[in-house]
Amino acid sequence: MSNMLRLFSVASFLVGHAFAISPESAAEFGYPAGVDVWCGKAYRATNGSFEPGGWLEKPALSSTPLLDISIRPRLNLYLASETYASFIIDAPISFMHGGAYMNASFNKQDNITSPFTKLFIDVEVTESGLNLIAGGNVTVNTTNNEFGFNLSGLTPRFEPYQIVITGASGDGAQFYSSTTDLYYVPERTDGGSVAKVDSLYGGLLVQDVFTGSTDWTPLFPYTFYTSWDGWLELSLDNIRVFKDHGYNIIHIVPNAGLDNKAFDFDELDTYLDIMDEIGLWLMFDMRWSYTNLSSVETQVNRVKSRKSMLLYYTGDEPDGQVDALNATKITYDLVKSLDPWHPVSLCLNCLNYYFSEYTSGTDIIMSDPYPIAVNTTYSVQYNTVCNMTYGCCGCDDCEGDFEDITTRLDLYKEYQDILNVPQKPQWGVPQAFGNETFWARYPTPEEEVVMNMLFVNHGAKGIAMWAYPTEPGLINVTSALSKTLTSSTVTPYLLGTFPVALDVKGVSRVDATAWSLENSTLVSVVNMNYVPTPMVNVSISLEGVGTLGQVVWGSGWSVGGGVLSKVGLDALEVDVFIVS
Repeated sequence: MSNMLRLFSVASFLVGHAFAISPESAAEFGYPAGVDVWCGKAYRATNGSFEPGGWLEKPALSSTPLLDISIRPRLNLYLASETYASFIIDAPISFMHGGAYMNASFNKQDNITSPFTKLFIDVEVTESGLNLIAGGNVTVNTTNNEFGFNLSGLTPRFEPYQIVITGASGDGAQFYSSTTDLYYVPERTDGGSVAKVDSLYGGLLVQDVFTGSTDWTPLFPYTFYTSWDGWLELSLDNIRVFKDHGYNIIHIVPNAGLDNKAFDFDELDTYLDIMDEIGLWLMFDMRWSYTNLSSVETQVNRVKSRKSMLLYYTGDEPDGQVDALNATKITYDLVKSLDPWHPVSLCLNCLNYYFSEYTSGTDIIMSDPYPIAVNTTYSVQYNTVCNMTYGCCGCDDCEGDFEDITTRLDLYKEYQDILNVPQKPQWGVPQAFGNETFWARYPTPEEEVVMNMLFVNHGAKGIAMWAYPTEPGLINVTSALSKTLTSSTVTPYLLGTFPVALDVKGVSRVDATAWSLENSTLVSVVNMNYVPTPMVNVSISLEGVGTLGQVVWGSGWSVGGGVLSKVGLDALEVDVFIVS
């Protein structure tokens, strides 16, 4: 790592730690004034511990079943040029959310009581009563039911339409309802791009504005957080170098040292011109200034009409830095009012700290548990212990192993279930740095692939590693992995169907996931063990598979009789292949 990049990486961490919490924040959170905190925890040896708060708990469960009806648009927005849209309707049986459910429906005509297995639904626009779906039905205890409807009765506008769904048993004795917002917006007239979020599979849909295509295609973003003043700004050629590695999007970290804590925008424009030319998407970062609303307005208006504009990034670890609880939502609402055509993202650092409040201001949730060469029980920076109420060790409430990644993504899914909100897509932030602060070394290329694919296996719909430039070996391996994950072979699986966890027999700590499309299945197998198991029989049951197809990473497995098998696994082996 160059000295310049080292300063960039260390500064990015220390900025959040340089000042004690403000009196206003101390009052909001109920913390002692003048105490430095991270994820709500005091971390300096001169301060004692106190309860951070903000912990999301599971609610008490109902003793009887509940029917939890909900509705959401398939896509986060539809354009004026589109004629048709669709809703996703869920009707699961729950013991956490919903209305009372009795598995009985009485038919007055024949005087027979039968099981209540069909929910009869209507969907309409609240303000006008316009019926979008009439006389439909969904099977009780099912999710992800898709219903198409015609947009012709609606007028494109920037304000959302409130939608209400009502559902009832056949006899009308059991009644349920829920609401959502539908965005049906005007077309762009400034030549800028549009990016949509798919609420069914979690991916992004884009048009290839660089070639003028109007087809909507899935995009799996793969990139690094990239130093602006420490690398990219040093040469215009660097933007082409980055694209040539196979990364399809760039996340440029702004310069905190400037008066505007962002960019010299005239200079940045020369880079964005090249990105528009070569087809490299932009993830626009406002981390240092996102709470300055006048600055946000200026920045958004400056970049929103770019062809290469893909999405915004506001809070960088706002939970760790203990930003005001409404900060991300206030900025989110402003950005959406200025640019409704692009999604907003942020990155969380804490395991469980005011999750609902901070994620209310984003379309995409990123997380950055960095597990390599880190002591998660004793802070080498601050010479204190780390636990659930005290200390900062760089990876909040982590164990310092690969499972920190899978745990974090799985918990963030669970939190959204607890909150009873539609699942927002998650992106992963794998560690690609070291030799600084809490992390004693860089990951190896093998570790980097393991981390990347664990994020993917557990549902991440994009990857943005911290940070670039990095070690040559990490650049080489991620360049190859980027070309694999963003390919027309692999992306349709990752963004066009649901991941299914697979049970691996023979070796522990092996994570496997399958994505099935029509008659073929993509399989990813990740060995988290540092010791090889050369003579062990490893197997995975996968019903219906009989033929090994393309191996897209690593090596293939034997396939037959609905079983994938292999003798022995290398240390940190990762295999990705297609079976049919």
